[in-house]
Amino acid sequence: MKKLINILIIILVISAIILLGVIVYRYSQYQKNSQEAVAVAEKIEEEFEQTLETNNKVEMEYKGYQVVGIIEIPKINIKYPILSETNEDSIQYSITKFAGEDINSIGNFVVAGHNYLDGSMFGKVKQLEIGDEIKLTDLYNNTISYEIFDIYSVNPNDTSVIKSVKEDSREVTLITCTKGHIERLITRAREI
Repeated sequence: MKKLINILIIILVISAIILLGVIVYRYSQYQKNSQEAVAVAEKIEEEFEQTLETNNKVEMEYKGYQVVGIIEIPKINIKYPILSETNEDSIQYSITKFAGEDINSIGNFVVAGHNYLDGSMFGKVKQLEIGDEIKLTDLYNNTISYEIFDIYSVNPNDTSVIKSVKEDSREVTLITCTKGHIERLITRAREI
């Protein structure tokens, strides 16, 4: 019996070490992806400075996805490139376009991002409040500021969040997971 208990303890210790290793590895991947994405946003801004007088569009690709712009949220200190599509792969690397026309066009531009526990990507979005600012910059270096007017949670199957609240306005909607992936946290903002 004592031998069996020792074997179970060894199995538990090995399992705990493996679990800890997986957690550390995933955390380091989140950090790496976040740092690389921030570097892409910085590179785009450098390109803006170089093409300032020519008003050319900056073309940028990241991890095989076209970059459509930059999202910046000053209150939670994030600035990431926005990738052209949302799928299981792209959302691992940065914030992604979920729905809508072009960035900063009339209508609702919807972006999605992971809610990582380390605070990267949309991990700090839950700290935002009504009245906070979100900035979107297109690839011509045109920046529009948006003010948050609504924050709520929905079922993951609720597609009403892609519709504009106010016709003929510019809106941006942030989507991220919450409550153990059971709900989606929705943050909506309108052009200031």
